[in-house]
Amino acid sequence: MSSTSSRAVEGADGIVSPDSYLIEHVKFHNNAGNVVDIKSFIQKIEIIEDLNHPFIEGVIFIQDAANFYEEQKICGNEKIEIRIKRTPIGGTKETISKLDITVFIAEVFNFVRSGPGKQYYKFRIVSEQLYNNQAKVLQRSFQGSIGKLVKDICTKDLKVKKATFNLDTKDIIKGVYPTIRPIQAINWLLKNAYDNGTPYFFYDTIQDGLQFNSLENLYAGDAYEEYDFIPYFDHDIGTSGAYDELRQRIEAFGSELGMGKLNDIGAGAYAATLHSLDISNKKYEKTFFNYDSSNPKKINSNKPFSDEHKVLDRKLSDLREGKNYFISLNTKAFSDHSNYHNPAYTTILKSESHLHTMGFNTHLIALNGDFGLQVGSKVSMKTVKPTTVEAAELPPVMIDKYNSSDYLVTRVVHTFDDYYKMKVTIQRDSSEVSVDA
Repeated sequence: MSSTSSRAVEGADGIVSPDSYLIEHVKFHNNAGNVVDIKSFIQKIEIIEDLNHPFIEGVIFIQDAANFYEEQKICGNEKIEIRIKRTPIGGTKETISKLDITVFIAEVFNFVRSGPGKQYYKFRIVSEQLYNNQAKVLQRSFQGSIGKLVKDICTKDLKVKKATFNLDTKDIIKGVYPTIRPIQAINWLLKNAYDNGTPYFFYDTIQDGLQFNSLENLYAGDAYEEYDFIPYFDHDIGTSGAYDELRQRIEAFGSELGMGKLNDIGAGAYAATLHSLDISNKKYEKTFFNYDSSNPKKINSNKPFSDEHKVLDRKLSDLREGKNYFISLNTKAFSDHSNYHNPAYTTILKSESHLHTMGFNTHLIALNGDFGLQVGSKVSMKTVKPTTVEAAELPPVMIDKYNSSDYLVTRVVHTFDDYYKMKVTIQRDSSEVSVDA
């Protein structure tokens, strides 16, 4: 692979295809403090963002015909700075045309000598905070809102330079970090972090850095983009309209689906019971959750189950014995603050419902490269109904209203090879139309 994709030849008006890219540099920092641009050695780059991972990870495929491995004394801890860019043809909707990625080598693996003139190996790369996490444990007391505690750990312990924190967690809690690494401490706090009954996610993105944000905020606002699975084009290749059509075009999509209510019922997606015991005054309470009466946040307007389907002659939202949660409280542990479990007391049932219903639909879609699309984005998908090949080529076509709706991006795999392609995992917890047939 060269440092330029196969279609990255710019005309007077810019690149005409969104699968094009140019690697401006890949700066390798060796252990002596020297910097070498290794873009000519690179065969392929994969970068992964995941809504459930507080770090970027990926793999760089290296073809080394210059004895770089020995000369630089590669040992698997070096810093790499990558800049990938393009200049699209004028008039397109694309607003971000550059990726700056700073990572560290976590592992050198798959070393192969195929002949006397070449050797191949791969760099497994991760965000810097993952390295910093391995070098420290927290052994101190804490006090404050969960959002503020997460921000403090990221800035003071993990030394994160680029991050955004949603500080809407209101409860002030107090406790002690029990000799635990920073990211593990944040995940521990995350279990009891809620925003209006929705859970929080702690994740990393290429463009915006580390993020601590609630599902409610991720659902708010307009969709980043509408992606279409439609077989025809309206614009001529080489125009800005064609560029945008290619950028928004789903090349293929599929899913294992995994749709079913059997596991959801047992997981408390639609109804559940909370058993709480306050050990300070021996008070025991039962709290019931009903999906319908809880007014959950949904990415679309219609809920993911039908009231026509009943189990033991009851609607799914009335099966509160299907899942039981148990929380131990100690309201007198501190005179002016709550203990670690207190935020979960009023919101755990609704939050867990949000998490489980996110799996109502999951699709993997293939797209041309988009520097602005990242995990945590809300997107819209529009797809046509299955039809004959002849009919599919002629607009207008009938829209599949059941699959077409808003989704949340939960994973993105950026691949820079001959072309810039993306595999994007999208999920939704609801439907744009009623599930009643």
